[in-house]
Amino acid sequence: MSLAHGLVRIVETLKRQLHLKTYQVEYAFVFLSLAAVAAGRILLTGHGWVEWIGVAAVCGTFAHASVANRLEEREEKRVRQTGAPDVECYAKLARYFFLKETAWFVYFVLVGAYSALVGVILFLLYGRWRKLWRRYHPA
Repeated sequence: MSLAHGLVRIVETLKRQLHLKTYQVEYAFVFLSLAAVAAGRILLTGHGWVEWIGVAAVCGTFAHASVANRLEEREEKRVRQTGAPDVECYAKLARYFFLKETAWFVYFVLVGAYSALVGVILFLLYGRWRKLWRRYHPA
């Protein structure tokens, strides 16, 4: 079994066992990843309370990006079915997303915002995850 298939199976199992939606499993993973970084920063430096603000901000931004990604998937499906999108500029979503995340990454490195850095990495990997998920679960 490949790593990709294993990840999909883990999410499927969590959804089934805990009666969750895919986005809820994704949100939990993001929160736990960010919380681990924030907790580690508190333990190492004692300066972690600000990281929790970053955790909250990144979790909210992830939720927004998750919805935007699903809307993009629907628009792609509409284009395949009808040949024309309802929202003409939807194709720019991925480009703008990558540009903003790249800028945020540089900024967060410079200011030492570690939870936010983890968030950027998760965001950049999220598109790949959704494509993988859709390979096993078409929209």
